[in-house]
Formats: sequence, structure tokens, C-alpha cells
Amino acid sequence: MTTVLVKVKNIRRQRRGRRSAPILAAAVALVCVLASCGTPTESSPPAAPTTAAAPTTAAAPTTTAAAPAACADVAELKASLEALTKVKPAEDGVAALKTAIDNVKSNLEPAAAAASEMLKPSVEQVKTAFTELQTAADGLTADNFRQKAPSIRAAMAELRTATADLSSALTQSCPG
Repeated sequence: MTTVLVKVKNIRRQRRGRRSAPILAAAVALVCVLASCGTPTESSPPAAPTTAAAPTTAAAPTTTAAAPAACADVAELKASLEALTKVKPAEDGVAALKTAIDNVKSNLEPAAAAASEMLKPSVEQVKTAFTELQTAADGLTADNFRQKAPSIRAAMAELRTATADLSSALTQSCPG
């Protein structure tokens, strides 16, 4: 009987380690990205909290660095996206998936609002893919997971692609 309890405890520890590994990896990635988002090399105006950008007539350089605040917001979004794409609901549970979705949701709007012109297309692509994932996971429970799994898997694949594109854009926009 004691041997069984010890084995159960060891299994639980292993599962806990698997759940925390993606979160730890995301945190490390966030620190690395934030460290690389130093002071922009070119002068760029701070992001204004306006809803519509007025077109400018002056020629702007094609590779303008993003503001550090925008880099930080988008880096947080990227880290939460990477953590979400590493969740395995069959192993980690439906609650882990819902928590990861909530984390992305809380980071998505600030990143979209702060994103520079260079980052906006990638952030919009992430928003579209994330909306599809939310739709696929709407009403998800442990009981209906098998039914919803194919659509969730497809939405997660699109989200991984969008996250990779965002990562590339972030690397180009946030020099460091």
C-alpha cells in the first residue's frame, strides 16, 4: 500500500513539473526578449493612445525601431502565446488550457494598442487566430473535450504560425 502511495506521489510531482516547464520556458523567453528591447537606435515618437492614426506626408525610414513600451507589451503577448501553444489539454487538463487562454486574452489588447506600425500586421494575425481558438474552445469541458479537440488543434496550429510571425516581427522591430 505504501509503495502505491509513493508511486502516486511521484507521478503527481512529474505532472506538476511538466505543467510548470512551459510556464518557466515562457518566463525565460520573456526575460530574453525584454532584455533585447533596449533603447531604439532611431528616434521614433512614443505611441499615442489614439484610436486612428493620421497619415503623415513625411517619408519615414522603412526600418523604424518600436518604442520600448511597445516591445515589452508585445513580448508579454508573445510569451503568453508560447505558453498557450505548449499546453496539452489531454495531459495538463482543460483548466490549464482555459488559464493559458485567459493569459493571452489579458495581454492581447495592450499589445495591439501599443504595437508599432511594423508590428500591427503580426498582432492582427495573432488576434484573428486567437479568436478562432476562443471559438473552438467556447464551452469546453472535460466531458466534451474529445468532440472539440480537432477544432482546437487546428486553431492552435494557426496560432503557432501567427506566433512565429509575431516573433520574427518582434525581432526586427525591437533591436537590442
